[in-house]
Amino acid sequence: MRTLWNRIVFDLAYVFFKVFFAITFRFPLFVWLRIEGRKNVPRRGGLIVVANHLSLADPPVLWYAAPRHICFIGRADIPNIPIVGAIARLAKMVPIKQRAADRNGLKLAVETVQQGEALGAFPEGELSESRDLQPFLPGILLILRQTRVPVLPVGLIGTDKILPYGKLVPKPAFGVVTVRFGEPIPAEQILSLPTSEAQLAFLEEQVARLSGQRRFRSHK
Repeated sequence: MRTLWNRIVFDLAYVFFKVFFAITFRFPLFVWLRIEGRKNVPRRGGLIVVANHLSLADPPVLWYAAPRHICFIGRADIPNIPIVGAIARLAKMVPIKQRAADRNGLKLAVETVQQGEALGAFPEGELSESRDLQPFLPGILLILRQTRVPVLPVGLIGTDKILPYGKLVPKPAFGVVTVRFGEPIPAEQILSLPTSEAQLAFLEEQVARLSGQRRFRSHK
């Protein structure tokens, strides 16, 4: 009964927030959302979604644009924040300590994917102040090696119009924000590359191509 109740609550919340963002993006934020390649998103099965990170608005924009629920990796302290934490838990957020060896967090991320969920990650690990694509952190490869699921690259363009770098309060964007979904990449295509550096560089290239960003530096 508890599982059924949780499912009912999740489904109701899912519909509510889809409608909420559909209204909010149009007014008061005046965002014209352009979604490209939506058909490329697998509708079911384990999936790792990797995107660039320009703004705190990235998770809700990407979540709204996707045709299925995405469980995002987030900072470990988020579930402890009043109201925000409750929403994060309801959305099945995966809390992971930033730039630290967090075995429990990685284990939860792997289990989430193995349960058939789409796991959303911003492998840069932090917002890009320069607007260049920052080097990807290796944690995403640890999850990929243990799950062997497809990786879906995504490019986000213009989300910083809603929430510029360093700001916590959204503002009217009066412009177009683009979410560009690439094609799923088989895990073996990535993991067959000779080194971790080459694998990360490959993922960076896919996201940079979709977002139109310059890569901050290449992996050696």
